[in-house]
Amino acid sequence: MNSKTNCEANAAPELPAYRFIPRIPKDRKQVILISSVLVLLTAVVIAAILIGIYITQEHTEKIIRTISNGKDGEAVERTVMVNNQESVAAFLIKTNKTAATVVYDYKHHLIGFRTQDQKQCSVVAMDLVDVPSLNEITQGIEHFDEEVSGGNSMVYSFKKGKLADHTTLGITINILCSDVPIYWAEKKQKEERLSCLILILKICLTVL
Repeated sequence: MNSKTNCEANAAPELPAYRFIPRIPKDRKQVILISSVLVLLTAVVIAAILIGIYITQEHTEKIIRTISNGKDGEAVERTVMVNNQESVAAFLIKTNKTAATVVYDYKHHLIGFRTQDQKQCSVVAMDLVDVPSLNEITQGIEHFDEEVSGGNSMVYSFKKGKLADHTTLGITINILCSDVPIYWAEKKQKEERLSCLILILKICLTVL
């Protein structure tokens, strides 16, 4: 009897059962969801940084960053980078709600733009928009914040066109849109007064 009792006492304790697929607590699910959203929201910012590295890696050019308040009091951060050697000007507009990147590629006569809430890029031929020259941007870069805060602006609205060929768009726009398709933005025949999607140097761009 004692021998049986000793055997039971010396027996190894029963191991707890484990699940092959552990349950994720609700609070951790929320953390994972928030982290995923933040990763998506930073895609445009990362693209803008890559463009900045590209256009400044060989030549030190002007980079201006300004922070001002929009009409609704929301903070608006604007960054402009100019590279005369590559004939490229890149703009990054950031608010608490959205972010947008606009590239003026004077060598290829193209404007490329991307917003964080769209899974695509748009590209427009420069001859469809009255854009300033690269020299005008370079000379007025110190007054960038004053230029974009003005009330008067040219309004252009575009509709989604055909899929663009990446090989014809140049390296800068391809960096901006490396992970999404690029579509030509065709100018609408009938202009409509719409809310401004991107305001850059008094040019309001809206893509439907």
